[in-house]
Amino acid sequence: MPDEGKTQFHILLKMACILSLGGWLNPPFVNTFAMKTSAILLLIASIAHGAALPEAAKIDQLLAADWQKNGLQANPPATDDVLVRRLYLDIAGRIPTVAEREEFIGSNDPQKRAKLIDKLLASDGYTSHMFNFWADLLRLTDNTKGRITAEAYEEWMKKELKANTPYDQMVKKLLTTDGGAWDSGSIGFYQRDENKLDHLAYTVQVFLGTSIVCAQCHNHPFDKWTQMDYYGMAAFTYGMDTKGGDTIKLPRKPQGKEMPEFLAKMAPKERREYMKKHPEEVAKLREEAKKGESISAQEMKDVKQTLGDVMKPLRYTAVTNNDGKLPKLPDDYKYTDGKPGQTIEASAMFGHDAKPKEGQTRVHAFADWMTSPENPRFTTVIANRMWKKVFGLGLIEPVDEMTDSTVASNPALMDYLTQLMIEKKYSLKSFMRVLYNTDTYQRMAGTQEIALGETSHFTGPMLRRMSAEQVWDSVITLTKGNLDGMVDDENQRLHQYLDDLAMFLNTVKTKGPEGILAAAKAGMEQRKANDQKLDELRAKMAEQKEKGTASPADAKALANAANKLRREATNNLLENLVGEERAEDLLRGYSPEKQDKVKRAAIDKAVLASMTKEQRKAALKSAASSNMVAARASELPSPARPGHFLRTFGQSDREVIDNSSDDASVPQALTLLNGPLVETITSPLSLLNQQLAKAGAPDQKVTLLYEALLSRRPTNNERAVLDSVVRERGDKALADITHALLTGSQFLFIQ
Repeated sequence: MPDEGKTQFHILLKMACILSLGGWLNPPFVNTFAMKTSAILLLIASIAHGAALPEAAKIDQLLAADWQKNGLQANPPATDDVLVRRLYLDIAGRIPTVAEREEFIGSNDPQKRAKLIDKLLASDGYTSHMFNFWADLLRLTDNTKGRITAEAYEEWMKKELKANTPYDQMVKKLLTTDGGAWDSGSIGFYQRDENKLDHLAYTVQVFLGTSIVCAQCHNHPFDKWTQMDYYGMAAFTYGMDTKGGDTIKLPRKPQGKEMPEFLAKMAPKERREYMKKHPEEVAKLREEAKKGESISAQEMKDVKQTLGDVMKPLRYTAVTNNDGKLPKLPDDYKYTDGKPGQTIEASAMFGHDAKPKEGQTRVHAFADWMTSPENPRFTTVIANRMWKKVFGLGLIEPVDEMTDSTVASNPALMDYLTQLMIEKKYSLKSFMRVLYNTDTYQRMAGTQEIALGETSHFTGPMLRRMSAEQVWDSVITLTKGNLDGMVDDENQRLHQYLDDLAMFLNTVKTKGPEGILAAAKAGMEQRKANDQKLDELRAKMAEQKEKGTASPADAKALANAANKLRREATNNLLENLVGEERAEDLLRGYSPEKQDKVKRAAIDKAVLASMTKEQRKAALKSAASSNMVAARASELPSPARPGHFLRTFGQSDREVIDNSSDDASVPQALTLLNGPLVETITSPLSLLNQQLAKAGAPDQKVTLLYEALLSRRPTNNERAVLDSVVRERGDKALADITHALLTGSQFLFIQ
């Protein structure tokens, strides 16, 4: 400990002794002095523990002062068994493996807790767990228009989290993103909501912790925000166009002979007057131009339709910033500060102005204003969110309904955390590293529920139930071990297709309208032949329908043939534009890359030989379901489909912000008792079962089950009960104990 720390330690120790002695000498004041002594002893522990992290000691001191003020004492220190499980769940999103637990418990390093925190923060498990957090908050979903962009957005988020991109920079990237999904997956932030007025409400709620959605239609009934404030804020991002951006504009009229030179030299007004005075001459010029047309009006229409089909893959894959586009007040606007239909300029709803600098767009000015340390809410909101993530409850609750009158449960601590976030330069890892290293976090969890409106004084972290993703990833850990290293941050199939789209768009831009018309004309005869065949097919289908001779199979065959002919027109144009080989890649389209199958765990021959025929059959049958749980929650569709294990356990549907649930339900209990996922745990192919096979005596197997599921060993009382279960149930005892532990509160809760 540094000399300064030693001095503080000895001074506080002397004060504790004096106060304790004073309490004994003055019985009426025993309780008061006891509380003071407890607080001071905590400060001593904080200084000793937090010598390497003075910020953690500062947090402990601010909490201790609040406890002393309210006559409270800190929770007892957490044991290594409790803490190792809590740290893995809170940071990596899963329980530790048996080997990981043993490594921590068996270490005599006095800094082992701090080192484990650093190890987990640097792991891919952290990326996976934090992705689930942000996917819920930002409503990341691939069940939306533009599946390609959605997947690129998810991948982008994982990369940002893995790189520990400072939070303010990450938000800035989201707000100012533009271009195609091949440039940056961050465009998914705007693609998530086509309605830009709705998108503004979500943006303010997530990043500023303020609910202003009511003000979209009328002045807020419970806060100061007006409808005019809402539209002023919406003006910053209103120009972010999500409909595809770059499109190719073809001439409005067919190409023909150039305008006669004498008409081309005239001013528009003069030309119109000349054409009125000389209608016969103009008509003659038009006839000559029509004879010289390289492509007819009907052909031009066909080209545009075909080009529209060709450009379909580019829909919802780009965002462009139309900085001149501004919102207008609705037609039913009823307040005196504006008129219906009035165009609204951008205006910040609070704090300093957000005026664009020279050469800067409105959205860039908005991003600077939003993420500025001077913004009265941006930093406080993220500091409060991270506090809640670590301790289970925010200093400000709800975390996203802040008003001017909002007061934190511990104002001094909230102020310090806000300043700490700025000092850490918005590094979420660095910020949470401080919180995990506090003496308070490393105490036993509080089990008393805090009702809405009541104040929590954080004498330890809150007892929490696992999220759906934590339950899933913990089951994965039991069956497959540590899969943190299999978190993907680059989808090769996705990038290959995005590169194809970028190439196609650049090719079309390079060729320009004239080149596109030339490519289209090259396949015109083929398209005409296809159209004739289509007409014949339609006539044949109509005739069969009228006679009632068409079977469903015949109708389907004719429809398939018609679709094939329609596609040929698109395919020919695409091949003429980019070549046959590249056209095939684009026409094949994008399909999500299937998860790589994890190699099945081998069963020892001796174990296999000891099985009955029925047991071997069951083991092989479970192999398929075992490989179904071969990926962490962050690698599955976002969100999982209805009916999936994750949705049953409360995974967010991504429709509204922070929409996950940790409520218990009967379907959850049934899923844990006899669901297919849990069958994989007791399968001979699972890691847990193979470890049990090597464990030896029954009591060793029971101990292993406790270490695997609860990260601790059974107590003497539990052993007495379990011994009787083993005697009574024989070979079925281990499965019974596994199910009992799995469905119990000690597994499902983070202590």
